Amino acid sequence: MPPEPGPLPRKKIAVVGGGLSGIAAALDLARSGRARVTLFEKAAEWGGLCAPVSIAGTAADRFYHVILPSDLATIGFLAGLGLDGEIDWRTSRAGFYGRGRLVPFASTADFLRFPFLPPGAKLRLGWGILRTARSAPPGGPDEPSAREWLERRFGRTVTEKFWDPLLRSKLGGARENTPASFMDATIKRLFGARRGAGGRERMGAVRGGYAPVLRAAEKALRDSGARLRLGVPVRSVAPAGGSLEIQTAEGAEAFDRVLLAVPLPEALRLAGAPAGDPAWDRFRRREYLGLVCLLLALRKPLSPYYLINLLDPDPPFTGVIESTNVLGPERFGGHHLVYLPKYVAAGDPAAGLPDDGVRNLFLSSLRRMFPNLAEEDILEAQVRRESFSLPLPAFGPPLQAGGFHSPVPGLYFCGTAFIEGATVNNDAALRAAAAAVEAVLKD
Repeated sequence: MPPEPGPLPRKKIAVVGGGLSGIAAALDLARSGRARVTLFEKAAEWGGLCAPVSIAGTAADRFYHVILPSDLATIGFLAGLGLDGEIDWRTSRAGFYGRGRLVPFASTADFLRFPFLPPGAKLRLGWGILRTARSAPPGGPDEPSAREWLERRFGRTVTEKFWDPLLRSKLGGARENTPASFMDATIKRLFGARRGAGGRERMGAVRGGYAPVLRAAEKALRDSGARLRLGVPVRSVAPAGGSLEIQTAEGAEAFDRVLLAVPLPEALRLAGAPAGDPAWDRFRRREYLGLVCLLLALRKPLSPYYLINLLDPDPPFTGVIESTNVLGPERFGGHHLVYLPKYVAAGDPAAGLPDDGVRNLFLSSLRRMFPNLAEEDILEAQVRRESFSLPLPAFGPPLQAGGFHSPVPGLYFCGTAFIEGATVNNDAALRAAAAAVEAVLKD
């Protein structure tokens, strides 16, 4: 009688990138019992876009993040860290700024009074949102552009006066080549959990932002036996004698598998992907926007809204996000945190502005919106930047449909470019990371 098979041998697996995707992937691999995991992060802090920063004497998220009730992957991730009971849920409010006016857009009454659309267009907007929430996403080889799809579903007036300004502020010139599936996913995330087109929505956040989440994740990784290499930039990943060799300033180390949980341009650089090789084409086709964001700590609230959408073309930022209207100022020393983000393409003038130039430009525009914002109300203003923040939506099958494996055996990619059927957000990134882990373990 043959002996009972023993446990599967544990593979030596490296995860490169200590943002939320990389942390979640490394933790899943370590907890699987089938991997000896090493997590590399080049920065001095874990978290990537979720990393904490210090402003006005308190810790805040580097960029803005919230949790929706439909974010089951995020809630499950937090539960795995013992933090699901630490989520504060609050009724959120949204506003719109147009023609020099700030108006609410948080209830059915607000929707009916919305001044930037005529009555018939408001009905078309509400009906289009309901249809979108209940219908399958557009896609396939004949997928229309976002503009074409919006005009079919909402009509020209709603598209020109409502959706196109939002697309312009988010994507700039790239909106002209945006597929319909991007807008479908955007509308479903914005309105899917609300009670009707103008209904209110609950949003949540872990008490204190992502700093306690990252501390709990680091402890869970250590408890699961993962090696953590914080502040250790990876220089390259290349095949070497049947394994993959990672080069750092500290030398070389061999692994059975490597998962690059970093933006695709960085992943291609680390992998030494040869230019012009068609085997790498599907990864090279994804372009990114960078992010310039002014983070403000204020003495008093700016508005009652978590998000102010911009219908006017004048403000140089994408929107106004007052995160403490969800996270609570009491968690941040009583300060009110406001984020003014701007997504930038290569060569965008805002990307080349020095920090003082960004502060002056953004603050002068914000004061035109809020004339009562006095200089003494601003405790601190910090400029935060990210080179590869938003993978541009693209026509054709999603990147995830082709798998997470690269042309190099044992080398896998992961990150926000692999988000499928959703906008870029932490929940979608966690789902993509889980799918990548499944592919690594399966292979």
